[in-house]
Amino acid sequence: MKPDQDDKRPVRKNFIEKGEKMGFDGFTVRATAYELEKETVGCRVEKVLQPSKDEIYLQLHGEKENLKLAVNGGASSPRIGITVQNPENPKVPPMFCMLLRKHLTGARITHVSQTGFERVIEIVFETYDEMGFRTNRRLITEIMGRYSNIILCKDDGIIISILRPVDFTTSSKRQLLPGMKYEMPPQQEKTNPFTETESGFLSKTADMEVLTGKTLMNMYSGFSPVTAGEIIYRAERKYGKADGRAVWGEFEAFLKNAENHNYTPVVIIGKEGKAIDFSLFYITEYEGAAELIPTSSISEAQDRFFGEREAKERERQLTGSTEKLLKNIENRLIKKIALQNKELQDTAKKDDFKRRADLITANMYLFKGKERKIKVTEYVIGEDGEYSETETEIELEKGLNASQTAQKLYKKYTKAKNAEKEITKQIELGQTELEYVKSVTDALSRVSGQSELEEIRKELEISGYIAGKEKLSGQTKKKNGQKDKSSVSSPLRFKTPAGTELLVGRNNLQNDYLTFRIADKNDYWFHVKNMPGSHTVLVCNGTEPSQDDLEFAAEVAAYYSKMSDSDKVQVDYTKIRNVKKPSGSRPGYVIYDRYSTATVKPFNPETLKTEREK
Repeated sequence: MKPDQDDKRPVRKNFIEKGEKMGFDGFTVRATAYELEKETVGCRVEKVLQPSKDEIYLQLHGEKENLKLAVNGGASSPRIGITVQNPENPKVPPMFCMLLRKHLTGARITHVSQTGFERVIEIVFETYDEMGFRTNRRLITEIMGRYSNIILCKDDGIIISILRPVDFTTSSKRQLLPGMKYEMPPQQEKTNPFTETESGFLSKTADMEVLTGKTLMNMYSGFSPVTAGEIIYRAERKYGKADGRAVWGEFEAFLKNAENHNYTPVVIIGKEGKAIDFSLFYITEYEGAAELIPTSSISEAQDRFFGEREAKERERQLTGSTEKLLKNIENRLIKKIALQNKELQDTAKKDDFKRRADLITANMYLFKGKERKIKVTEYVIGEDGEYSETETEIELEKGLNASQTAQKLYKKYTKAKNAEKEITKQIELGQTELEYVKSVTDALSRVSGQSELEEIRKELEISGYIAGKEKLSGQTKKKNGQKDKSSVSSPLRFKTPAGTELLVGRNNLQNDYLTFRIADKNDYWFHVKNMPGSHTVLVCNGTEPSQDDLEFAAEVAAYYSKMSDSDKVQVDYTKIRNVKKPSGSRPGYVIYDRYSTATVKPFNPETLKTEREK
């Protein structure tokens, strides 16, 4: 369905600007079911994985090759198709995953189909029940935006388990609960486009001078805004108008290609190089506004589009609770420091307390009888160092005589002076703690898997922010009394353009391990100046690195920091021998001297396609 290349008509305002996506409309579901029927029938399920709460991965063993089937029932990225993604899985699988393993492991796929023309795909598995009798299991995937779901049923339609149960509090029209019989979603009052005839179409549109994409969507099932809009657009380009007869020609051609499974799947790449959509057919409305890259299958097209979105959603689910915890701690510390600063400002009155007490003591003899207020001469030192006289009025505290008032003011002075010292100390401790929390938040922003998140949560447990067995004062110890570092994972490993090894810590526990356990005293250590960031070590192996290697290491250290989006970043660097860790300090905290500072632009070493140690 790619248009003639000779057509030079200008591209009209396209759907990219409107933010509309094709996604899984009825045609895409039909094509996906057809593709999966060809690719997966006969395959057996080797493993069932659930990397996040909405995703299921089935590892399939076939006669010719092994495949991986991704099924996503989430609201943001619902889909089903063959994938090459390899997400990390949690150590403890969710209950839904355990039930799928029980019923599907070893099962053979016998059939894949679309139910009606709905956005529902059913996969039938042949397996054996607990008694050893042959039976079937049905895995139903509903791809319906925020109503998407994954349901495992018996052969008779009784629901065994469901990703997201739907009870009466969620929907009064349709409930999906274990033990209930599965029912299809309510059908829309629209015509199946594959049953339409030319006379029927022209009759429906006879009173319409101009048809729009919304017109087709309102009359026929299975159309997304992009697909319907594309048919209208092609009619306008070919005939210069979009009346019933003009649109029918493109409508019929579109349906013929879909009916014969004649697809030209593409991935739509935006100006920033990211996949912004995918389609079964070539979308001419995107011409000039985006790049359309052909793919060998609809699964490949959707995998390239959904892969990045699923990774971000997986990361959001993975780090969400920890990120919220750190944000609450940060807000609490900011409020606490603000209150302490206010209290510190109040202690500024201490000098006035002492001044008044001194004046009362020096002029005690002037208070005679019931006199409560007197004027005295006060000597003030000016900026030039000379004394000047000024007349000051002093008043006694209510109910106290001159001696008692002076004593009370001296006590206020002493209390304010001690408070100033203690509050200043507490503010410094609060600022240090706040910087530490920000460093953990910075490390959390770069988490890419369950193991890295667990290390950060272990660090928070050691620091006392999460209830657990480990504390900063004790830490986990072996029987011989030495600290156990075996659970700390390896740092990121890169190579400079000259081939020198560069190590980057992923979190504060790893930063300590890298700096004080792995690195040699003559290696170079890098860290962004006065901001949260990773410890970065340039491995020298007893030789002095080149200026280019030092600059590259500084650029990488800047990238793995809170300043990664800045154009110019200051990075301190020194030899490991100059880096020290104060006793009892938090993970990742160090002090250093005899250092140099470089101003660099952050650089992502991943772009060099260097291998990242798993």
